[in-house]
Amino acid sequence: MHPRLARAYVLNSLHVDAEVDADQLVAALEDLYGGGYLHRRAFVERFDTGERLARTMGARGWLVERDLYMALRRPRDRAPAAGLAREVDAATHRAAEAATIREEPYGRDEEVVQQLVGMRTALADAVPTARFFLGASDGVDAAVTTLYSDGVVAQVEDVATLRDYRRRGLARAAVSAAMDAAVEMGHRLVFIVADDDDWPKDLYARLGFDPMGRAWSFTQPGPEHPASGALRR
Repeated sequence: MHPRLARAYVLNSLHVDAEVDADQLVAALEDLYGGGYLHRRAFVERFDTGERLARTMGARGWLVERDLYMALRRPRDRAPAAGLAREVDAATHRAAEAATIREEPYGRDEEVVQQLVGMRTALADAVPTARFFLGASDGVDAAVTTLYSDGVVAQVEDVATLRDYRRRGLARAAVSAAMDAAVEMGHRLVFIVADDDDWPKDLYARLGFDPMGRAWSFTQPGPEHPASGALRR
């Protein structure tokens, strides 16, 4: 739990690695989340448990998400266009991240924007090394990603592109730059997490990432997202 950033769901989650049913899970969440939290969220590491919970939790109105974990195992299909991506400092990266968050439905609330940027700063501070990459077009820093590293395992994360700059190869360029940096650092494993029901996983597959496992999250969202959506990472 991270009360200072209470509206950043990823920092305020119950991680579950045991067999539970829906009633047990909801009860545990109600015990855990007290005043000051507008959401409830459980991250279920065991895929079989999550799969059994998914139908029941969805029927109860919870947002059900299935995360696909992918490991870098192959060469990418093709190189990105030259000159689109670069490594930047944290402050430059935060400004671009904030711009991408403001385009999301929950980005109309500036407090949420600042808490999500703060969440990513906290995540970067929690690992030995974090490196930041941007993709730019027409002088606009439009695509972002971060590389988190403990020296052995690296994660490429927080990939986003401004709406008007999509389909220009900027995400491919930024993710490729992060991947190349991870390989040059000699990591034993480089991975990325994708929504198993969305298209970016196909881009990551073209870049050389293969599926290695899945996990589930169940969220009762706060008011940030219309139509009972959730605050995504």
